Amino acid sequence: MDILSFEFFVFTFIAVLIYWICPKKYRWTALLVSNLVFVWYANSFSRRACAVMVFLILAAYIAGLLFERFAQNMRMKKLILACALLSEAGLLIILKDMEFLRRYLPFGIADFKFVYLIAPLGVSYFTLSLIGYILDTYWGSAIERNPLKFFLFGSYFPLLTSGPIVKYSDTGKELVKSHDFSYERMCFGVQRILWGIFKKIVLSERLAVIVNTVYGDPAAYPGLYVWTAMVLFVLQLYTDFSGCLDIIYGVSELFGIALPENFDLPFASGSLSEFWRKWHITLGLWLKSYILYPVLKSKPLIWLGGKSKKWFGKKYGKKIPTWCGLFVSWFLIGFWHGGSWNYIIGVGLWMWFVIVLGDASEGILKRAAVFLQCRTDCFSWNLFRSVRTFLLFAFGLGMFPASSFMSGLEVYKAGFSVFNPWIFFNESFLGMGLTVIDYGVLRISVLTVVIAGIIKLVKKVPVREWISEQNVYFRWSVWIGLFLIVLIYGKYGPGYDAAEFIYRGF
Repeated sequence: MDILSFEFFVFTFIAVLIYWICPKKYRWTALLVSNLVFVWYANSFSRRACAVMVFLILAAYIAGLLFERFAQNMRMKKLILACALLSEAGLLIILKDMEFLRRYLPFGIADFKFVYLIAPLGVSYFTLSLIGYILDTYWGSAIERNPLKFFLFGSYFPLLTSGPIVKYSDTGKELVKSHDFSYERMCFGVQRILWGIFKKIVLSERLAVIVNTVYGDPAAYPGLYVWTAMVLFVLQLYTDFSGCLDIIYGVSELFGIALPENFDLPFASGSLSEFWRKWHITLGLWLKSYILYPVLKSKPLIWLGGKSKKWFGKKYGKKIPTWCGLFVSWFLIGFWHGGSWNYIIGVGLWMWFVIVLGDASEGILKRAAVFLQCRTDCFSWNLFRSVRTFLLFAFGLGMFPASSFMSGLEVYKAGFSVFNPWIFFNESFLGMGLTVIDYGVLRISVLTVVIAGIIKLVKKVPVREWISEQNVYFRWSVWIGLFLIVLIYGKYGPGYDAAEFIYRGF
C-alpha cells in the first residue's frame, strides 16, 4: 500500500475514526487491529511476508523474556543475545542483500536459495527497532511482557512505510498511552500531511525528472549537467524522504502519538558530521547507541587506544580508535542503504573520509583561518561552511542514483569531461522532460521550502506553529494556497496527477 495511495488515506481515516470512538483503555487494541489489517493488506495478502514479520517480532519478544529469566547467568544471556541478533540481522541481510552475498561469498549461505522468504513491508525499519530492543533489554532496560503490546510496537503501520527508527522505551510506551483528543493536534496532523504531500508530489517528483534524465545517459549530458543533477538529487532525496516522513508524522499525530524527528535543518550545518546529526537522525542515533559505542568499548579498540597514545601522542591517540569505530558505522550506513559498492562508498565511506580528514586537520584549518584573517563569527563564514558542507555531501551522494559503482564512476567522468556554463542561459534544460511551467513551479516550491526552513531557524519553532500564531485570514490563505498548489500541480509517477487522486474519493 503506497503512502500516497488513495487506499492508504481511506484506511488511515477509518483507523483514526475507530481509534477515537473506542474507550480510552481499548484504544491501543483498536490500533493493534488496524496494524494487523494494514500488514496483511500492504504485504499483498502474502502469508510468507507476514510470517517473516511475525517471526522477527517474536524473536525479539522472546529474547527479552529470556534475558529476564537468565538475568544472573551471563553465559546464557550472551548465547541468547547471539542467537537473537543472528536471527534479526541475518534475516534482514538475506532479505535485502542476498545478491551482494552471492557476489562475494562463493559458498555456503550465498549458494542457498531462500525461495520461501519474502521481505515484508518496512523490514529495514522495524528490524533495526527490534535489534535496539534486544540490546536494550540485554543491557538491563525494562522488558515488555504483554505480547500484544509488543506486537503493536513492532507493527505500528505508519512506521512500516519510511520509518523513522524508534526505541521501545520511547515509542513503545507512547503507543499504549491513553491519549486525550485534541482538536489542535488533529489540525496540526492534517497540516503536516498536506506539507508532506506538497514536498513529495509537487517538488520531489519534478526534480526526479531532471536527475533521472542525466543519470540515464550521462554521456549525453556531460559537464555542468552532471553537477547540477547531483545538487538537485540532494534536494530530491530530502523532499522525497522528509515529505514521506511528514505524512507519517501527521498520520501518527492524528492518533495523538509523537514520533522522534528525523530531520533538523541539515542544510544549515557547518560540517559533515553536524550534517549527519541532523539528517536521518534516528538512524544516526541507532548506529551510535548499538554499533559505535559497543565497538569503542570492545577489547581490540581499547588496546588500540592505549597503543595509539604511545605511537602518535595523546591528541591523535585518543582519536584513532574513534575513527576506526566510525569506519565500521559508516560502512554499515552505506551497506544498509543497499548491498552495492556505490552505496557503501558514496553514502558511507566517502562521508567517513571527509569527517576524519576534517577532524585530523582541525588545528591546521584554524591556524589557516587566523593567518588569512578570516572572521569566524560572522554570517559570511557560516554561509561558506554550510555551502561547503552541502557540496561535499552532494559529491558523495552522487553515487546514490547510479545503478552500480562503475556506472557512478561514468557519471563523475562525464562531469569532468567538459565545462559548459552556457546551459544555464539557453533552453538546454527544457529538453529534459519538464515544461516552462514546471520550472516555474520548481522555483516557487524550492523558495517555499527555504522560507519554511528560515522561519524554523530564526523562530526556533516548526513553521506550522509559527503559522498558527498568525491571524485567521493569513492561516487559511496559507493552507488553502498549499492545497490548491498540490491539487493543480501535483504529479506522482507516470500518468498521475493530484486532481485525479483527490477526485477518486468522490
